[in-house]
Parts: sequence; C-alpha cells; structure tokens
Amino acid sequence: MSILRKLVSIVAKRKAREIDRVLNHPVEESNRLLTDILKKQQDSILGRRYGFDSIKTPEEYAERVPLTDFERMQPILEKVYQNPMGNIMASEPVIWYLTTSGSTGKQKQMPITKSGLKTASIGGARMWMGYMNQHPDNTRILDGAMIMFGAPSVTGEIHGVPTGYGSGVYVRNQNKVFARLIKPGEDVFCIEDMEEKMKAYALCTAKNDVTALQGIATLSLAFVRRMEEQYGPWLLEQLKGTMHEKKVRNSMDSDGRIDVSNLWPNLKLFVSGGIDVDPYRKWIKSTLPDVTIWEGYAASEGYLGSQILPEPGLQLMPDLNYLEFIPETEIDKEDPIVVPLSDVKKGDRYELVMSNQNGWYRYRLGDMVTITRIDPYTVRSISRKGGIVSLAGEKLSDAHVANAMAEACRATGAQVMDYSVVGVADGDIPYYAIAAMFHQDVNSSEFVAAFEEAIGKVNWEFTNSQGMGALGPTILRKMKTSRHEQVVKETHLQAKPVPLTMDRSVFAVCEAA
Repeated sequence: MSILRKLVSIVAKRKAREIDRVLNHPVEESNRLLTDILKKQQDSILGRRYGFDSIKTPEEYAERVPLTDFERMQPILEKVYQNPMGNIMASEPVIWYLTTSGSTGKQKQMPITKSGLKTASIGGARMWMGYMNQHPDNTRILDGAMIMFGAPSVTGEIHGVPTGYGSGVYVRNQNKVFARLIKPGEDVFCIEDMEEKMKAYALCTAKNDVTALQGIATLSLAFVRRMEEQYGPWLLEQLKGTMHEKKVRNSMDSDGRIDVSNLWPNLKLFVSGGIDVDPYRKWIKSTLPDVTIWEGYAASEGYLGSQILPEPGLQLMPDLNYLEFIPETEIDKEDPIVVPLSDVKKGDRYELVMSNQNGWYRYRLGDMVTITRIDPYTVRSISRKGGIVSLAGEKLSDAHVANAMAEACRATGAQVMDYSVVGVADGDIPYYAIAAMFHQDVNSSEFVAAFEEAIGKVNWEFTNSQGMGALGPTILRKMKTSRHEQVVKETHLQAKPVPLTMDRSVFAVCEAA
C-alpha cells in the first residue's frame, strides 16, 4: 500500500466516525448548526435585520425570517456585487462568485465566502470517503488518476472578486494532496473549444492509469462514447513512438474502435453530480461493468448531500446546511407550509429550503427531492421545481420523466445515452415526444409502451388524458447525435441536460419523423 493510501485510509476512518455522528443524530446536528449560524452571522446586515442575536429556537427562526428565493434576493445580491467586503449576507467577505449552469435560464453569479467554500470541501470529502470506506480495496483509486470534467475557476471578475465555475473553484481550493490526484488540471479546465478540450482529455486518459471519472453523467458518457468510436486512430498518431502507443493499440479493434475497459483496466468509480443518473445506469454498467456509480449533490449556494451507503440515493448533510422542506402540494402557495427535517415523511416529495454560513437564510433553492429513507435521511429523484409541462392538465414533471426513462430502460434493456422529452402542442391533439440517443437500437413501440406504463403508475392524469383523447400517444424520435453534447459545445461545460421541455429545437438532432 502506498504512503498516500495509508494516509487517506486513516483520514477515511476518521471521516467515517464524523459521518456516523451526523447520520445518527441528524436533528441534533441540524439544530446545532442553526445555533451556530445565528451566532456567527448576527453582525451581518441580514443578521441584524432579522435579529439573529435574539433568536433562540428553530420555531422563532421560522417565524422571524421570511422565505426567500433568487428573485427576492436580487436587490441584496446587487449590493453584494457593489460591496463584497460589506458583510451584507454573511459576516465575512465574499471571496468568489460561482457561475451557475443556467439550467433555469440566465446564468447567475452566486457569492461564496471562505466558510462556504470550506463547507463544500467537507461535503465533497465525505462523498469520496463514503466510497472508500465501503471496502479496503476502494482506496486503490488513489493509485491512479481521477479524471474530473471541470470548467474554468476564473472567467472574469465583479469589482475585484473573481467569477468562475464551481468544479474549477473547488479543485483550485482543494486540499493540495488530493488536488494532485485530480486530472487533467486547470490548464485543460480552461480550454473553451469543446473539440480541443475533449481531445486533451483523451490524451490524458491514454497516458494515465484512470481509476475514477467524475462529472455530469451525460458529459462523462459523451466522452466515453468519443473514446470508443472516434479517438482511436487519432490517439495512435499522437502517441506514436511513445510508451503509451502500445497501450492504445492493444485496446483497439480492426475498425479503430477502442475498448475502454481494456484501456482503463483499473477504472472503478463513476461519480455523477448535477442530474438524476438513474436513466443512464443501464448504459454505464454495460460499457463500464466494473465501476461503482456514486453520487454527490451540490449547488452553487451550498453542498447538500453525499452518497454514503452502497444503495442508490444521497444522504442529506444537516450539519452543513440547516434544511427545511415545503411539501409538493404547497409549493405554489403564497404562504406555504414549511416542515422541519424531523417531520418529513418517507415517500413524499418536497422543495428544499436551506440556510447556511454562506449567507443564504430560508432560501428556496428551487430543487425538488423525494425522501426515500429517513434513517438516515436519503433523497432521490432530484429535479428543478419549474420543470413541469402540462399539455392537458397532467402536470408532467422532470421527476416523472426521469423515473419513467429509467424504468423503460430496465424493462426493455435499452441503454439511453442522452434524452429530452418534448411536449408538442401545435396540432389538433398535443402529445409528448421522447427524443433519445441509444447505445444500441431499440424497439420504439416497446420502449414507448414501457415509458407510458411507468408514467401512468405515478401520474394518473397522464393516462386519463390519453384515454379521454385530450393527449395523443407518445412517440419516440431517435437522436442522430447527442443534443446535450451540442449544447455543451455551444455554451459551457457545466450546462445540464434538460429532461423535460417544450423546446422543439431538440428535434434538430433527431431522425426525420
């Protein structure tokens, strides 16, 4: 065992005790955090506005501090941009602005403090340690290169404070020992041209012993697909005469296709964040059969959850963010019911409300989660609150679609690589079209039938609307190329796929109807 593995194994065991404490005493840890937030932030402008110094209980906090969201915070944020040292949101200066993915529209610049950055680092470390603590051999990922699909840490500045993407910022400010294991590094993170960037990743993964891949799942899969289908001959040319040429040649077949499991024999971990990975599990396990799929849950405002247990799902971290929950039935009300962590119910769906040391207080993040377990508190099916399309009163959501795509893949054996479900309402009868890219061809009618059956199990109005003739049959349109890959190429690396939309431009990458 290498010295680094020994050191990390020791740290992992310490983290395990810390994680156990948090997961076994979530309400106590949550209330302790709230007390700490109130104490540390009482001298900020918002802390003085709401009288943090005199709030003693969670109930008083909920009564005195109103719910807020990005739109309501806009006037405050403008003041922060003008005076980042002014202790406006938090009692410490802003050190960076994290650029959001823009999944709900225009990209935003979200302030982060030193405390906020530290909290995110703790959450990320728990995710890695959670995996390593599953089995002693899991620390072997430290013997190779952990490939991360990252974006630039610095893209500009606002009154002297840098702006940049979270993936780059977190790596740049990560523990130096751990940061050395992350490849390829900032020089590649900062490449803007996607073709050039993907080839830089290809060279990196051909030259290194790859043990882990981390990034938005669809982007990681797009890269793997390029490695399989496109980059073999190019890599041979680039690496001709080097020690790496034989490795690439031995991984290629006569058609120039690369067997990635041969090229990366020690790849064991596939880390996904930013989207619901369930629809892609079939393809990942088929292409990378030896990997473990692991998840993290972070937003620009704070780190929310890490997968700690081996079964799918994310464990909430109530000591990093004080969390409250708005039941799904309440989210559109002007004065919704808000429940504490202790009152959430297994199987119910909620909008998250967060408070943290970064200066967000009772902030409606805009994320919807389903509680799948309460011991420990575990969430799945994460989606955006606004991700709803209703053509005939059915109110189809991102979560409905992601779950149905995953179920259709399980039922038919399909391996989806990219998809968007599009609501079409320009004819006599509206309908939904599944625009999807598959690793192998699928029977369209069987896949659509499995998709509609899965939707019907959780959304009775969908089936009823079809039965009444108000909603037409769902169709499948197969993508010729990846829509998400195209969007990333046109925008930025952290762009997230859109599972449900009314945007018919998706069809531009599909076969003719």
